[in-house]
Amino acid sequence: MKLTIEQSKLAEILETAYLAISPKPTDPILGNILLIADEDGIVSATGTNLNLTIHTTTTANVEISGQVALPAKLLTDTVSNVRGEITLEVENQACIITHNSGKCRLIGGKSDEFPTLPKGENPTEINLSAKKLQAALEGTLYCASSDETKLVLTGVNFKIDANKWQAASTNSHKLALVTGTLDSEYSDPINFTVPGKSLGELNKILSQSADTSVCNILLSDKTIEFSLPNTKLISRLLEGEYPKINSLIPRSFEYEFTLERKGFESALKRVSYLAERKQKVVKILWELEATQATLYTEATDIGDAVDSVLMKSVTSNSENISIGLNIDYLIEGLKHISTDEIVVRCNKPTQPVIVCPMGGLLNQLYLVMPVEIKQGFGKVNSQSTKTEVSTQSEPGTEEVTEVSTQTESGTEEVINVAQATDDSETPQIETPSVVAKDTTKGKSTSRSPRTKKEAATA
Repeated sequence: MKLTIEQSKLAEILETAYLAISPKPTDPILGNILLIADEDGIVSATGTNLNLTIHTTTTANVEISGQVALPAKLLTDTVSNVRGEITLEVENQACIITHNSGKCRLIGGKSDEFPTLPKGENPTEINLSAKKLQAALEGTLYCASSDETKLVLTGVNFKIDANKWQAASTNSHKLALVTGTLDSEYSDPINFTVPGKSLGELNKILSQSADTSVCNILLSDKTIEFSLPNTKLISRLLEGEYPKINSLIPRSFEYEFTLERKGFESALKRVSYLAERKQKVVKILWELEATQATLYTEATDIGDAVDSVLMKSVTSNSENISIGLNIDYLIEGLKHISTDEIVVRCNKPTQPVIVCPMGGLLNQLYLVMPVEIKQGFGKVNSQSTKTEVSTQSEPGTEEVTEVSTQTESGTEEVINVAQATDDSETPQIETPSVVAKDTTKGKSTSRSPRTKKEAATA
């Protein structure tokens, strides 16, 4: 094999293929990138870890066609540090790379031992805008679980019904859902789950694609192929039934608040420094008459913080509502919303809180479970909601928090907040296993959030 190619073009396909290479390959050949040059002047680079395969192409001046498997990291690093035109010449598994100031020789593996690209039989074809697919990944990947014992939750679940599609992810504490429409209709429902690691690499590739490009998806029984201009990503699918998360999302809300996203995020960060390191709880008092959200948090022997942001409310309820939330979860959700304004929807203090962008390319929502606020933060009213809350009082005993919500059919479904102990198909959303406690000893056991003026004079 012999070819001449611009450094930038070769570096681009090598860096893309390298995304599929495992840091610790199970087989030495999997630590290589397969380079193939054909007589038509097409050069391809392929990397794989057997679960994920990335194949990408470019053009070059090919004098002699052929193929070679070369060490992925060594080849990528070498090419990225030279400039100008490069000549690659391969003889007996050795590749000589000649550039404008010198040359080097790399010893590769046997190209015929490199795994072939997996092919599915009778695939279902789906076409989706690359820009919308990237927006869906940005809006869901951060909620996928990292717990390998719940393997199906480490991926993003896709569903297609007629011309409607959705992508969803959950780690049992939080949930993200993105929906949109397709140009084509499908007679049978489609349901599949793609590993989060594979989609993370796809997201990197999509970020470099043109806004007008279309991603052609080929879905088979065990694999899925995402085809973009000059690049293919092939991944194995995750087996197992994904939780029926749509039933966990309330269909109606008593409260709806509109806030400026960056201002709300900044206020959360300011009070987060004074939050308990383990609990990371913020109490948010939604003040309807004052049209502001007051944030309050405190930490043992350190201090407390109060902040507020303006908001607009739409509610038939005249009573203020206080909700305790995990600060980190809330900030993380805001980071993955791109619009200037957000909408927060809620019902009771112990029921799920929904955060949505105001507008945006796709319909998007983020669900986070509340933390019950007890002593030290002021008492939260939890009237008509079934709630049993307690902390672990003795070694080996665990108490359960249950929060009721409405399913799609209108029946009440109980979400078990404790760790699931069986493989039941019932979807489970867990809240942080902590209840905010009183952080003062020998003092009053309740405290109302202070306004900014009171905090300043304190």
